[in-house]
Amino acid sequence: MGTFHLIKAALPAMMQRAKESGLPASIAIMSSQAGQVGIYGYTAYSASKFGLRGLAEALQHEVVADSIDITLIFPPDTKTPGLAEERKRRPDVTNTIAASSGGMNADDVAQKALHGLKSARFVVPCNSEGTMLSIATAGLSPQRSYLMAFVENVIKMRIKR
Repeated sequence: MGTFHLIKAALPAMMQRAKESGLPASIAIMSSQAGQVGIYGYTAYSASKFGLRGLAEALQHEVVADSIDITLIFPPDTKTPGLAEERKRRPDVTNTIAASSGGMNADDVAQKALHGLKSARFVVPCNSEGTMLSIATAGLSPQRSYLMAFVENVIKMRIKR
């Protein structure tokens, strides 16, 4: 709920500033690859990260006319001291699943996020697995890239065959 309350508090001023300046504004929402697919051992965590996706999708539809861009970032495990502690406590199955994607350095995740914000992308996957998950789970998410919309449709047509 923290993300929701922060956006709720900041959004009126952002909308006013975008209207007065004529320049778009951006909101970044940090989710996780566990917000794209449910992961064993992360029941509560995945639920909260899926919630951020719903928030981002609905909010993008509501604020696009006000020149506000929403960017939803899906990093994998990010190499931090917190992750090192978490690995000690999570189930072995979860560690095995997480190892298949590898982790990223926090600086690399930040660079991907910043690039996505500057490009006004709605979805920002941070590695190749994240890109595949983004395509596989796109559903009716807002799509700002004609290329990605095309790729998603081609893949979906091939899957249907």
